[in-house]
Amino acid sequence: MKAIESLVSIVVPVYNVEKYLKECLESIIQQDYRNLEIIVVDDGSPDNSGKIADEYAEADKRIKVIHKENAGVAAARNTGMDLANGEFILFVDSDDWLSKDHVSHLLKLQKIKDADMCMTTKFFTQKSDVQTQNIKIETISPCDAATLLISPKMVIGTYNKLYRLDWLKKEKLRQNEELFSGEGLHFIVLAAQHANYITISNKKIYYYRRNVAESATTKFNIKMFTNNEKSLDSIEKNSIITDENFINMLNLFRIHLKISGMLAILTYASKEDYKEEYIRWRKEIKQLGKKLLFKKELPIKSKIRIVCATICPSGWAKLAKIKRDKQFRESV
Repeated sequence: MKAIESLVSIVVPVYNVEKYLKECLESIIQQDYRNLEIIVVDDGSPDNSGKIADEYAEADKRIKVIHKENAGVAAARNTGMDLANGEFILFVDSDDWLSKDHVSHLLKLQKIKDADMCMTTKFFTQKSDVQTQNIKIETISPCDAATLLISPKMVIGTYNKLYRLDWLKKEKLRQNEELFSGEGLHFIVLAAQHANYITISNKKIYYYRRNVAESATTKFNIKMFTNNEKSLDSIEKNSIITDENFINMLNLFRIHLKISGMLAILTYASKEDYKEEYIRWRKEIKQLGKKLLFKKELPIKSKIRIVCATICPSGWAKLAKIKRDKQFRESV
């Protein structure tokens, strides 16, 4: 069948991940689907990541390594996309790793409706995680997919998804290189809107690491939050969907981002140092929260978070830190 014969390109952007890269690459070369083109883009790594990638390329001819000056993860993924020869393409973050059937499962989803894009909705994130017992597969509309991708149910990223490469090129769907944070969400939400179909599964085939000390999610960077705001503004501006549920979910995402920013200031920085942003975010949370709290389709957990972060942000910040620390300790 066509899907079985297809060449699949896997793009791995690499920067400062010598601690994790071997596990990532091993999981790719050991896939039960063998017809792979593995493109490792060394984005000017200052550590031994580039050297490790070169060693793997010598041992496995499916691996191509590109060394370039540092320009960010979006540019690295675009470089890989430009060089890809596969019928399909997927992206893997170099500090994560894949289940052995990652590629074959995504191809199985793709051929159901000859979908432009397919994905799984669940991940292995904690050491205690087990495989989903009741595997479900369904094909959904571009509107439903875009709404799902921006909802609290999903882990954000370009990974755990398979894309038809000629479709991405035809629609000129690329990573926004002006964004160094929020670029993944920006790409997947806009891509979903242009797809013919999106087939999804709840099977866990991707190991998402939450305890990377260098990760942007474990330290405070004001530019990361303002860049994410820029990403959401661009999604809204370029969206071709006007569905009310999508707009509500986009606004809910804005609220969650601003809450995360407030809590990060209280936990890792100083409220006085970022007084302007703190006040602005809290005001905007209240304004958007009033519009969303009574929307029945929104998750109750999100509504609780909005209320608690608005009424007692310092207390909520302490609880949030306890949760994050637990996730860090128990991460895969």
